[in-house]
Amino acid sequence: MVLIMRMKNYLVMAKHNPELTEKIKKYLLANPEKLNADYAQTAKLFDVNYELIRGTARRLRTAIKDPNKKEKTSFEENKSGAIVTCEDSKRVKSLDDLLKACKVDLDVWEVDKYDIGTYEVTGFDEHRKPITVTMYRTKAWLKKINPMLNIKKIREELVEDLVPLFDSVDKTAIYPSSFQEDDEHLLEINACDLHIGKIGIKGDDYSLKIARERMISALQHLVKRASGFYISQILFVVGNDFLNSDGDWPVPSTTKGTPQFNTDKGIEMYRAGRKLIIECVEMLSEIAPVHIDVIPGNHDRESMMHIGDALEMFYERNENITVNNDLQMMKAYKFGKCLIVNDHGDGPKLNDLPGIVSQRYRDIWSNVRYVEVHRGHYHTNKAYKMQAVEELNGLTVRNLSSMSATDEWHDMKGYVGNIKRASAFVWNKFNGVQAKLNYNVPIN
Repeated sequence: MVLIMRMKNYLVMAKHNPELTEKIKKYLLANPEKLNADYAQTAKLFDVNYELIRGTARRLRTAIKDPNKKEKTSFEENKSGAIVTCEDSKRVKSLDDLLKACKVDLDVWEVDKYDIGTYEVTGFDEHRKPITVTMYRTKAWLKKINPMLNIKKIREELVEDLVPLFDSVDKTAIYPSSFQEDDEHLLEINACDLHIGKIGIKGDDYSLKIARERMISALQHLVKRASGFYISQILFVVGNDFLNSDGDWPVPSTTKGTPQFNTDKGIEMYRAGRKLIIECVEMLSEIAPVHIDVIPGNHDRESMMHIGDALEMFYERNENITVNNDLQMMKAYKFGKCLIVNDHGDGPKLNDLPGIVSQRYRDIWSNVRYVEVHRGHYHTNKAYKMQAVEELNGLTVRNLSSMSATDEWHDMKGYVGNIKRASAFVWNKFNGVQAKLNYNVPIN
């Protein structure tokens, strides 16, 4: 009974004497061999109970972690993205360290958010002396990069995809005109609403290959028809729903989110369209200097701006090829006394165009005599004559046709029967439009 009471007294004394408890811990840490043996000797040294020493040693052994143990990394992909973590690390201290340690492909993933925490552990060095080490635990939440917006990857792939074209494009596919005179003309080629990637209804098949064949055939036909004029400049208008959708996430859709059914993945449509435009520009540049106006549509607004950026980079050192990829959706090109305005057609209302054009281009408004606005979007061929301000005789607005197939939506609405065609215009520098040329897609 006396022994039991003495043990209780020792426990109470230690419990209410934190200084004594701390001294015991420091002694055990300074003599790590005492953590597993000689409890009675240690108890006698501090004049405390054996059980107190054994319990303190056990708690210290549990609390001590090995600061040299191997770090743990993980990469877990889920429906919404991925989570990467690194625990028990002395070297992974930052987000960059974490991405490198987990081998995250930054061409595929981007960081949504991340967290970095630290904690201290006590262990022993090679001499069995206690040491305290700061350990790091890092965690990052990732989401997949939309490839249509990955400019770095697009630029890298641009060189890889398009450099071989210099050797593969048939430079003799289009014959430059041999007719020369002082009366200069501009050839405007506008293949609106190609909708690369669209799915056609039964009997009106459509694919990336068919879209390319129609574009190249139209180019060859229109240039040949214009060969009777001395062409000193070419205006090549690209865009106007050149692609059928603006990416695949979360589903293939237009820029505003209207779902679309496509023949191919968005990135495949983008690459095919980008390559096709380069092929066309290379062919046209054999005839005359080429100016490219990029007109984003309601189906492919962001994608066409990325293609325009790629074209600017690809031709930035070519003095014979210029690109207008400005943020404005409406773009204009001045040729002598002519002002050629291109607009997709889903923005300003028809009756507002005279005022909009005269104000937007007021710096050159009084220096031009022939003004036309060419629009896509409606897949039909119409022209309107409007009253303009007194500096001009009139302003002509043309809705241009499409070469794309009829899809299920247009068929359901009854929008069928329009002739599939691409258009070109021959502009005299001082006398306006001299010819309107059409390429009609052959009917099977």
